[in-house]
Amino acid sequence: MCLRSIIIKSLCLLSLSLAQGPFNGYGIGTLQNWTSPSEAGASSIGLVPSYRSGIALSNPTTWHNLRFTFLSISYNGFESSLKNSSKNGYSNLQSAQFIIPIKQKHALGIELHPYSYQKIDLVDSLEQDFIAFNDTLSIEKQFNQAGGVMAFDLSASTVFLNKTNLGLTFQFLFGSSRQNNSLLIDEIPYTISSRLNYSGVNTLLYANTNIKNFNIFFKTSFSLKPLDAIETKLYPYFDTNKNGYHDFVYDYLNPGYDFPHPNDVPEPETGRLTNIHDYSSLSIGISKIFIKRLQLSIELENNSDNSDFNSQIPNSFNSRIANSDYLSMGLIWFPNEKSFRFIDNFTFRSGLSFNNFLIDDFSSSDNDRIKSNNNISEFGYSIGLGYKFKSVGNQIDFTYHSSLRSHDNDSYGEEIFRGFQVGISIADIWFIKRRQR
Repeated sequence: MCLRSIIIKSLCLLSLSLAQGPFNGYGIGTLQNWTSPSEAGASSIGLVPSYRSGIALSNPTTWHNLRFTFLSISYNGFESSLKNSSKNGYSNLQSAQFIIPIKQKHALGIELHPYSYQKIDLVDSLEQDFIAFNDTLSIEKQFNQAGGVMAFDLSASTVFLNKTNLGLTFQFLFGSSRQNNSLLIDEIPYTISSRLNYSGVNTLLYANTNIKNFNIFFKTSFSLKPLDAIETKLYPYFDTNKNGYHDFVYDYLNPGYDFPHPNDVPEPETGRLTNIHDYSSLSIGISKIFIKRLQLSIELENNSDNSDFNSQIPNSFNSRIANSDYLSMGLIWFPNEKSFRFIDNFTFRSGLSFNNFLIDDFSSSDNDRIKSNNNISEFGYSIGLGYKFKSVGNQIDFTYHSSLRSHDNDSYGEEIFRGFQVGISIADIWFIKRRQR
């Protein structure tokens, strides 16, 4: 018991260095910016048309302009680099989406996509030795986390008036993350593991209209059911076989069994963490078409986290993004729908964006959240390319994005963030009412 107490205290005292940008450890992690390469190519928040003229894949009020039933799948990859030359990269499914336009007046859609990313890898920055029971032990601390929050969207839209469209999305949040807090004692991990299983519901309301050839888009979103999590705490153990699980499996590369035996430890402790993420946002976008195919757009969005969870989330750095403002400008050259020339099937996109993040921390002494001194500003650009093929309008899209994040915290300094997305969209006539013979 004495050794266990010493180890747990050491887990709290060791100094750590970040192996990637800190965003994944703020609150519930990094919220996904884009769900398709087309909107990323214009640095869009998803309101203004970016896929085709009059169509935005993330805005249900534009889906009635699609001529066919629509299936889209996209994939993305990221890399974050800090000033100390540490890098972190990961890739995953960006979104899978299915849209059904109905008589060019209504539309239905479903979509599956990540909501937040929580991948974290931390290691200690100092080599230290520890003396216990007249023995010198080499120690190193690690913290690893994987997983995140997923979103399943159910959307519908309708043409309300001749120039006004309305849309509604229910966003069901789910997913899980796993945390391993390990102290390596002579290269044998002493691990404290926990799990978080998430659930919540967001509501998104859309509207757009046309005023003097300017297309104006609105969106507001809020948490219908703020995000909760079931936390499961596992009993600490020595991961002798180094497979990351508390089991009784012998590994010849790492001889030995985990200690104590899985059957000899108490049952996991569980508890519910309520109201850990209460999201709200307000967005506006304006676009206009010039010389038939060139679109210029500007968008502005404010995001807030109104949760009152006054404690430290097990998967965070005791900080969260309380508020952010996003401004973007995009320029898109759409394809010519009536031309058969090869060059007229391309879409060219470019965009500039500015983002400002306000951070708050949890003060254990005051048992309340306080304003942080580590605010973050981000300036980025993106370029994208799309190619339309076949008569139904299938399309493949590519986007590259790069941004520079400036942290007020000197420990992070400047962070370079890069991303690449690729997506393919397939259109077809899925639902046909056939005449009876």
